[in-house]
Amino acid sequence: MDSQSNDWSKMSEDELAIAAFGEGIPPVRDTEDERPMVITISMDSENTQMPFGLVKTAPFLELFWRKTGADCDGEEEWMKLPDGYTYLISLAAHCE
Repeated sequence: MDSQSNDWSKMSEDELAIAAFGEGIPPVRDTEDERPMVITISMDSENTQMPFGLVKTAPFLELFWRKTGADCDGEEEWMKLPDGYTYLISLAAHCE
């Protein structure tokens, strides 16, 4: 089934994580050394490059919205990702 026919809103957070982090979910790091980094998500892109690999944007945006409430151009929220680090995620309608 291709991503155009998926209804991300009906998936569980675990299903969204599997769909979003297609290159594999990295092991969670139990560390105090959180490195704040900004990741800009182009909401109209199919994939987004993360520090640990490519992420499918559509299911990631649904997961991000559920965890933070952010879903509009220009919004920014902190989110802990599966690699164990917390990042500032910035949403953009379009970025090159």
